[in-house]
Amino acid sequence: MEEQKSNRRLTDVKIALDARYVRRRGISFRRYLSDAIELLIEEGASVTLLTNFPSEPYVSSYPKVEWASFGSSHNIIWEQLQLPFFLRHRDFALYWAPTNDGMPVFPVPRTWKVSTTHDIIPLQLPRMYLLPHPLFALPYLLWTFSAILRSDTLITVSECSAEDIHRRFRRQPVVIPPLLSDTSLSAKGTPLPDSLLGRSYIVYIGGFDPRKNVWNLLEAFAIVARQDPATDLLLMGDGFTGCTEAMEEFGIGDRVIITGYVDEGTKTAILTSASVLVYPSLYEGFGLPILEAFAAGLPVVSCNNSAIAEVAGDAAVYVDPRDPESIAEGLIEAQRADVAARLRKNGTARLALYKPEHARQALIDEFQKGLVALARRRIH
Repeated sequence: MEEQKSNRRLTDVKIALDARYVRRRGISFRRYLSDAIELLIEEGASVTLLTNFPSEPYVSSYPKVEWASFGSSHNIIWEQLQLPFFLRHRDFALYWAPTNDGMPVFPVPRTWKVSTTHDIIPLQLPRMYLLPHPLFALPYLLWTFSAILRSDTLITVSECSAEDIHRRFRRQPVVIPPLLSDTSLSAKGTPLPDSLLGRSYIVYIGGFDPRKNVWNLLEAFAIVARQDPATDLLLMGDGFTGCTEAMEEFGIGDRVIITGYVDEGTKTAILTSASVLVYPSLYEGFGLPILEAFAAGLPVVSCNNSAIAEVAGDAAVYVDPRDPESIAEGLIEAQRADVAARLRKNGTARLALYKPEHARQALIDEFQKGLVALARRRIH
């Protein structure tokens, strides 16, 4: 036991995390946050999770941490006014904002502040996100500038995101992929839902965000459906209720399966039984579903842009996301036996480049560097 404790790299270090994403099920930020909490516990840290809502529903999921729930339900008020006050009156060595927002502008000099800014996509696509939505734009700009300019250690998840940040802010972040747990699929053994038994389907994961390009995907699948009457399209997750009219317009209402939220076991069963993963996004900071597809042995159809090409490499059929015919051609090509076999082989090789132990080690290294720098700051 003593030897195991001595191998821990953050033993008794007091670390606070912005944990507001614990209630956002089914999104990659929550997975990243959960993996981060587990990692810090394993390394012996004394972890406190900070929220602005009651923590009782989530305590059982994170039994080895402390909770501090306080302040306004308005996120900007909480993170920019109440959070720095809270941190200044507690003895945390490190504070980590792991999900783009959560970094206060006001100084907290006796705590080393770490931010993971996964991407700056709204700044890359302002006409899609910022100009039409001023009520979103103002808080977004505040939390983004705060994270990038006020954090002591700035982490991002891909070389693409690092280049975007450096180009706009002249700050060079540390690149650590967001893979702190095994990329192989979890909860194997869960049966496939009865409604999918015997069905051949293409799977999409990614939500209904505008840049995810679901409209063009539906139009592309309508082209595929006319050529291949045996294959359906499965949209995994929430948020697709607004697609019904478009499905009927394209004549694919009975060929599209919408699962709603699924647990990890069901997700694994769905992926391993699919024929192709399609990911036609206009811009990504990383693209975790691509690696999940590689882990499931799935061919991938995606787009040669942003971090997607960085992650997928030679293990995807690349299409023009703005051209439904190009997406349709890619979906048909990826299901050819020779192409699918090549993509599976290359996907296995790509997956090997993203070992979680590398990301975990890199993250702990940055925390340890921060602790050394904090000790010097406190002396001076």
